Formats: sequence, C-alpha cells, structure tokens
Amino acid sequence: MVKDESWKETVYEALLEAVENGNKEFFIEIIKCNPELLWISKATSGRNLFQLAVAFRQEKIFNLIYGLDDRKFTLLRSYDRDHNNILHIVAHLSPPDQLSMVSGAALKMQRETQWFEEVKSLVSEREVLQKNNESKTPRQVFEENHEPLRKEAEDWMKYTATACSFVAALIATVTFQAIFTVPGGTDGTLGKPLLLQDSHFMAFVVVDSLSFFTSCTSMLIFLSILTSRYSFDDFILSLPRKVILALTILFIAIAAMLAAFITALNASMRQKPILAVSMVPLAYLPIVFFLMLQYPLLKEMISFTYGKGVFRRDTKSWLVVGPKHTLL
Repeated sequence: MVKDESWKETVYEALLEAVENGNKEFFIEIIKCNPELLWISKATSGRNLFQLAVAFRQEKIFNLIYGLDDRKFTLLRSYDRDHNNILHIVAHLSPPDQLSMVSGAALKMQRETQWFEEVKSLVSEREVLQKNNESKTPRQVFEENHEPLRKEAEDWMKYTATACSFVAALIATVTFQAIFTVPGGTDGTLGKPLLLQDSHFMAFVVVDSLSFFTSCTSMLIFLSILTSRYSFDDFILSLPRKVILALTILFIAIAAMLAAFITALNASMRQKPILAVSMVPLAYLPIVFFLMLQYPLLKEMISFTYGKGVFRRDTKSWLVVGPKHTLL
C-alpha cells in the first residue's frame, strides 16, 4: 500500500491526462488496478472521467462505458459544479483541435449532432429534461452553442448545391441538344439519322440519354437540398444522404456525357478510327479530376453517414480485475 499522499495526486493527474488525450490502454490498466478510481473527478469542474471524455470528445475512452456494469448509470447521472449532467456537457462545442480534424462545416455539424444523440441514448428522460444552474436544458445548450456552426453548415450546403446544380443543368442542356443534332446528320426527306444502323450511334443514343436523365435527377436532388429546413437534426442523415446521392448521380452523368462524346466521335470518324481511339485517354481526364476533387469529401461523408462511426457499442466487460494489485 502506497501511503505517500503525493502519489495520489500523481496518479489522479496521470489518469485525467489519459482521458484528455484518449489513452485507452493506460486508462484501462489503471482502473483495473483500482476500480475505485472510476469515481474521481476533476477538482476545478467537478466532472467525472466519462464527463471529461465527452467534453474532450475522446470516443476511445467514452466507448468504455458500454462495457461497465451498473456503475455506468451512476456515472451518467452525476453532475458537475454547475449542475450540468453529461448531456449538458456534450451539448457544448467540441475543442478546436478535435473539430479541425473533420473537414467541412456540414460534416462538423453532423459529428456534433451524432455525439449529442449518442449520449442522449444512454441517459434517462430525467437527464434529457433537466436544467442546469442557468435554467437551460441540454437541448437548449446544444442549439445555443451550435447555432453559428449550423449557419456555417447551411451556407456550405447551399453553396455546394448551387454550384453542382449549375453543372447538372449545363450537362442536361448539352445532352438534350446533342440527341437532336445527331452525329452523321439526318435524311433530308424522312429525317432519319443516317447512322441509325451503326452500333456506335446506338451506343451514343443510350449513353447520351443516360447522361441527360441522371443530370436532371441530380439537379432535382440538389434543388431539394436548397429548399431544406436545415434544422440541427437534418444534418444527421437527411442532408448528407441527399448530398451523397446527388454527387454520385452527377458523377454518372459526367461519365455518361464523356462516353457519349467518344461514341459520337467513333460514329463520325469510321474512316479514321485511330483518331477516335486517341481521344479516349483524354476523356478520362475530367473523370480523374472529379474524383480527385470530390472523392475525399464523398468518402468521408459516406463513412460518417453509413459507416460504423466513432462509437463502438461493445457491451463486453473490460473491467475484469486480475491478480490483486493495490494502487492508492
């Protein structure tokens, strides 16, 4: 048994620092040595370890609460010095270093809302409606602290939707016009395309039509984004799903438009196929640039919306005390 009181302060500070930095392995080993350390709190704020994990947005530490026994309910119901419960605490904005790890205001708003909803799912209705010393519920605190970010996310969404709608409208206009000015011309008497029996011409009709309809579809989805309410809850699933779907369909429209160009070129240059073939690599350039510019954002948005996320609801107990170790 360590009797020197200074060691207690050292262990407390090390444990609090482990929570702040998300050092899950150190946290588990220390708690296993002495489970009573679960009940310590930070002197300045009165917050327990899991409240601090929420405040610092350290999901590795917070996820450990799923593997606790009935002690987790007591930890979730406790308050800090300002009578804030854990839902009040998560309602505040993330630390700047954590927020900067997420790209785009919309994704930041989505992540913040996911944190709030995750903690809300763990607490009772009493904590959801409880007021702190400022007579504010967790939801009121969340909306007050996140309103600037919500407005920034709304502006980002509108700018993205407007820009992409313009591109979709341009593709729709070009492909609509192209289908009536067919390659090879038309019969002056009947108006039939001269290359109607050519396989390249038929391929052109198919991909040009595909490009037209997909660009119109993506344009309608982007318009629905522009007319959304942009409430806090919309950033969890509704808006990200629309953006993912619209960007994916827009990519198909761009690819089909380029394919239409190549097939039209093949149909028109049947006598010199080498010229048409040499243009194929150039058609890949816009697709590659589109992927380079939009894929990172699209990938992150898909991961945040449909992926496993940062929360691991593993209810397997991790607080299994092995051989007797006494700390403090």
